[in-house]
Amino acid sequence: MAVGFRSFLRVAPGQSLVETVIGHIARWSTAKQIDIDPATPGRYRFADDNVLTIVREHNGNDRIYRWRRVHEAAVRGDVWRTTFTAVERPDAPGWLWSEIETIDGNRPDPSSPFACMSVPRVLRDLLGKLTCYDGKTQMTAEPQWVARHQLPDLMDYLADDSRLGAVYLASQGTRDIDSFVAWATQVTWHLTGLGSVFLLDNTMNREFNEMVGTGHAVPSGTVRTFLPRVELDDPRDPQRHKILGIGRITESSPRRLAGMLGLIERTRGAGAALPAEAVDLDRDLLAREDGPTIIQPTGLRSVTVAEAVMASRPNEHHGDTADVRVLREELDRLRAELTRERTQRAAILDHVKALTQEINTLRAGDDIDTSPRQRLSVS
Repeated sequence: MAVGFRSFLRVAPGQSLVETVIGHIARWSTAKQIDIDPATPGRYRFADDNVLTIVREHNGNDRIYRWRRVHEAAVRGDVWRTTFTAVERPDAPGWLWSEIETIDGNRPDPSSPFACMSVPRVLRDLLGKLTCYDGKTQMTAEPQWVARHQLPDLMDYLADDSRLGAVYLASQGTRDIDSFVAWATQVTWHLTGLGSVFLLDNTMNREFNEMVGTGHAVPSGTVRTFLPRVELDDPRDPQRHKILGIGRITESSPRRLAGMLGLIERTRGAGAALPAEAVDLDRDLLAREDGPTIIQPTGLRSVTVAEAVMASRPNEHHGDTADVRVLREELDRLRAELTRERTQRAAILDHVKALTQEINTLRAGDDIDTSPRQRLSVS
């Protein structure tokens, strides 16, 4: 097994972390026709070889939530295990850990070196609802512009040794504002939840370079990756922070660049050490994971790595507009509700038939006068 995607973020206190996570997983589950309530703890087996474990509990004032799906019969090219773990604290930062594990790593095709595991849709949506941080750096689903008054904060983000992911600085160069934003959004599409992306217009680019010096400067029109614990006074430090240069940018499509940066960040994240509290909680939850299961049939099917990769492509790589996607999600939700209603109605009818047969048997055995008869009906 291998980690194809791992994101660990701190979550600011005072937010409804667990309920927000449950709500987004519920909408995603409905769209995927997974008919299991993510708010109900238990261990569920469905589609013959899939097991879903849901944990929802308190530890003192902490609220703990885990949603984990395991595809037990996964083969090469399949996603094996998908896990979302959240810890909510009333007066201290909580955390959100998202992880996808595969049978054969994060490349669906060894001949495609720049293909990478998709960002989970749940995580991308959550970053639009929750205030999350990697170390001191706020994480967002979209690139952030840097204003002059934010330069001191940016310097703190770069020097921070508590962040797990990289900080990416993209320089405007010769592009106009609109085309630069569109290009940068495409190129950094696979970094959501893994790294922080900041945009420098040409004025902020010059002022940033004056602050950091030539060794750590961001050349105009490029993207530079800053790893944790930037040390401006160390002459050897600039070598750690790679530059996506003009030559590579010119000869490569945004999609190819996105895959390259995404794969690099996934490889780095998979090898990063998680905080001890997350490791300890994971060990405890794993020790208690085996147990009785509830059999629940569903139309769920396995998801291949290739499908997961395609799900992460920017909107222009999909055939649907945002409005069409919303309508399709609503249609999936209505279909799921209709299926549940039909199942419930069939169960009620079966129960009524059984009761009617039992009553008739008792009446016949006891020679009970059945006139006038009462009619059982269901609407």
